[in-house]
Amino acid sequence: MKRFFGRTGRTTDNNSSTKPKEARVNAPNITWSHTWSFDESRDALSESFFANIPNEILLRIFQLFSVRDLCSISSVCRLFKMIADQDEIWKLKYDTSTKIYSKSCKQIYMDWMYEKSLRNIELRSIHRQYRTACIRCAPPSYPVRPSKEQKFESIAGFTKHLNSSADMTIELSVNIDTTARELIQLLEKASKFQEQWQQAPILKQMITRYYRFMRLKASHPTNILLIPTMDIEIVWQTHLLRPEMYQADCLRLFRRIIDHSLLITDIQKMLKDQAFQDTCQLYEKTYGEQYCTLSPDNDKQESASDMNRRSKPNYTYWDKTQCKFSTESPKDYENPFSFTESDIILDMNWLDSCKQFMRNALENTPGEAYDPDECFDIDLGKGAMKRLTKSYERFLYIAAKYPLEKSNDFVPPTYAIDIIWHSHMQEPLNYRADCIRLVGYVVNHAPWPMIEDDIMKKTSDRSDDMWKKEFQSDIETDHLDNTTDHDSDSDSDHDADWSD
Repeated sequence: MKRFFGRTGRTTDNNSSTKPKEARVNAPNITWSHTWSFDESRDALSESFFANIPNEILLRIFQLFSVRDLCSISSVCRLFKMIADQDEIWKLKYDTSTKIYSKSCKQIYMDWMYEKSLRNIELRSIHRQYRTACIRCAPPSYPVRPSKEQKFESIAGFTKHLNSSADMTIELSVNIDTTARELIQLLEKASKFQEQWQQAPILKQMITRYYRFMRLKASHPTNILLIPTMDIEIVWQTHLLRPEMYQADCLRLFRRIIDHSLLITDIQKMLKDQAFQDTCQLYEKTYGEQYCTLSPDNDKQESASDMNRRSKPNYTYWDKTQCKFSTESPKDYENPFSFTESDIILDMNWLDSCKQFMRNALENTPGEAYDPDECFDIDLGKGAMKRLTKSYERFLYIAAKYPLEKSNDFVPPTYAIDIIWHSHMQEPLNYRADCIRLVGYVVNHAPWPMIEDDIMKKTSDRSDDMWKKEFQSDIETDHLDNTTDHDSDSDSDHDADWSD
């Protein structure tokens, strides 16, 4: 969830609803007309070798077909249509967590695709109010949160009051500090291709490539190192930031949750170049298309000493060369995932909105005036990360103390909290385990919700009061407050932190 009013940047009109009524279109009425008679079908099949294939085998074969192929094969004969209409085929193509008695899986799939198309239209109506530039300026001074004895109720994995320590009182299974820095660097790199990658034909190619890559991941042991290109990694980010959707899609399409991490181990650093070449060859062998062009450096053999001297990156994706995209949409395009193209576009815009929120928060910090001029970088130095992770810890505590019952009861996070939340979700298996251990349930992340502004405003006002009562700070500036008087050393090191 996001805050869509105030300083987070969404335009509104006189109508409080965010849903563009003019974009609502009629549900598709998809049917296939068949003109053959029973005798014609029987005679045609009797002369075909398919007549000797058991229906159970045909069903397994049809499960491998795309939607377009299923539509075509349904027109061949009555038998093929009967098999192609089976629930066992269509339940593999959408999120089957919900099933109703009166509709077949094929009908539910059509409705699901229709709703995805509507959400795609609705998401396009969300506009940003601003963009940011970039100049570095001197750091501001940060306020100190008042320290006093407070009543504390031990909940789930929280055993100490969160204001009792400047450091997190809980342990996460993810290296949050390093992951957060790698995540922001990834989004900064991707922003250079933002205009190109938001074109519809290219987005469809990116989703196709992501699906193919995930199929390769699923068909190989988990210890086989496969390297995603940066465009695949960006689509992966959109999927990861929707944990409930990610789990459902992975189990439906790949029969297991495909794990992910932005960080790379020492042994993986050493093997990364060769692993990328292997990924290129495997992709091209499997799909008959080029994965990514290799840089000239990959053709040169390096000695062990050269490899040790050369500084290797800490991230898992490949950004030395870029994939070349066609200006035309891929043939037989099919998005098997629950997210839409517009979700990817909005997620690519997230960094700009986050920067603007962080800048506005600094400008409104009490005390000495702070004017960052035109240019702004998100501070992820030691002192800043301590404050950001502390705010995220408070967010998890609120989630544990006030579990979600209705979508409007949940505390909407700020972009500052989102930085750490997004970083935590980079490792889906660890994220799920941490949530269950600390909160008691998996805290789902639902970006860009279609909630009317007045409802979101009332919910946020109520949650702001709840936050202030618990932690004696405003949620929108919580990430700027040092928790105790003994946290002042964070600020003394702050100038050095800007270069981290």
